[in-house]
Amino acid sequence: MNISRALLMLVLIPAFVLAGCTYFNNIPPVSTLENPTRSRTLGDYEVAGKVVAVQVCASCHGINGQSQSPMIPNLAAQQKEYLINQLQDYRDRSRSNEYAVQYMWGMAGPLTDKQIQDLADYFSKQLPAKASNGIPGDPQLARGKEIFEKGIPEQGVIQCNSCHGPSGAGMATFPRLAGQKAYYLIQQLHVWKYPNQKRFMEVGGNTWAPRTVTFARPRGVLMQKEALSDSDAEAVAIYLSTLQ
Repeated sequence: MNISRALLMLVLIPAFVLAGCTYFNNIPPVSTLENPTRSRTLGDYEVAGKVVAVQVCASCHGINGQSQSPMIPNLAAQQKEYLINQLQDYRDRSRSNEYAVQYMWGMAGPLTDKQIQDLADYFSKQLPAKASNGIPGDPQLARGKEIFEKGIPEQGVIQCNSCHGPSGAGMATFPRLAGQKAYYLIQQLHVWKYPNQKRFMEVGGNTWAPRTVTFARPRGVLMQKEALSDSDAEAVAIYLSTLQ
């Protein structure tokens, strides 16, 4: 290569690079799954919530919000308002537990309000996870169904469907329980009964009620009053896991 050609290449290469930068800077923010490996343009746009869902959340909760682990909840078809509340609580660290400190605090910390809205919108629109089949004739299913629909009046336990909906699909800030992992639900109920054992959840802070509503009583007081025995809690969880 002669000197003149080398000089020409030195001029052309930066020109091509600059042209490429200009091209990518004019591309709008990635907001679909067309290219999930490219979460940012060179203009450093905010990462779209849908991209965060695919690149980050999916590693535990599944790309469609259906997790493969019994201890990680399904997010598919979850109530949007509920998801927004939980992500906000992880972001400001008012919801804490062993796994939140290790994972969710760091993941939720940088999220903007728009990203949280986008994430909640994305997962709430996914098809719900396929419900567990259960065991036909299992007395636990019958007991769980009875508690879900009628509660245990003699123990002051109200029916679950009064807040979580007649089919367990949730209502606004009350979460969807239908088709949720039985093991995960058992752990949740366990913490309501034993709030000092915070491995999975922590009762308190902003976790258990919508931020837009001011309660005259402490957050989560309804669930804290649910005097379910361990066997009844397991029965309810197993029944809820079979609801589609």
